[in-house]
Amino acid sequence: MHKKVIPYWERGSEWNPNAFFMKRLETKAPLKASEIPLTEGEVLADIDGESCLCRGGQFLLIPENTPFSVHYYHDLVGYAGFFPLSYLQNVSYRCLSGKKPVLHTFWFDEAAFVGELLDRMTAALARKDDGYIVRALDLLLYGLKSPAEEKAHPLVGRFMELLFDRTCALDSVSGYAARLNISSSYLNKLVRAQTRHSAMEWVEIARVNWAKSLLRDRSHSIAEVSYAIGIDDPSYFTRFFRKYTKLTPSEFRREVEKSGDAFSAFLDFPARTI
Repeated sequence: MHKKVIPYWERGSEWNPNAFFMKRLETKAPLKASEIPLTEGEVLADIDGESCLCRGGQFLLIPENTPFSVHYYHDLVGYAGFFPLSYLQNVSYRCLSGKKPVLHTFWFDEAAFVGELLDRMTAALARKDDGYIVRALDLLLYGLKSPAEEKAHPLVGRFMELLFDRTCALDSVSGYAARLNISSSYLNKLVRAQTRHSAMEWVEIARVNWAKSLLRDRSHSIAEVSYAIGIDDPSYFTRFFRKYTKLTPSEFRREVEKSGDAFSAFLDFPARTI
């Protein structure tokens, strides 16, 4: 199993574990594992051993002190925040009733309203207006569903766990289906219905994500990385990697070096020995 981490924020001068903290994500660059989107993109997180995919237009509420790590993300734009239950005036909301994460999907008009609300909350934080923030949180939490109301198919979660377990070699869709005792077509149907990606697309996402992690370590040659993720032809690996990242493996390494390896805090997985 990969290592789990407790959600955290960089503890600068603004850090207060008993207060509300929030920021706007205006970037599609690598993010730390505690930054979860709302408006655009998608992120796949492991939350206390269960996989959860959050997409643009959705709100992910992770219970306080619940360990989680991030498998994959793409083009995140939105908001991230933290609040202790002690900050709220009312803790009787349905969404706070259990120990499971809450993933809520907003309709278009709702999403626009919530985006505006979060903008105002960010401004209120800057002016230290706790009264407004508490009232806004009341409004936001009131509309979220309880964990019991959000049902995910367990086979999809198990597929994601197998797929992003980096202690094991990547498999084919048919291989994962066999391990789940279902057909490939049924696995594809379940996965697409819940994630909008096919099982094959997720296999390729996992392959690219793993390659990015391995490429950060320059002790591995590009050919070794190619073999480690299951591609026997390094030339094909270069084409495959460029298709999904718009960069060759060598260009990706240079970008990582220029950014000071900002991927390190995000990719919280032990690399498999190659």
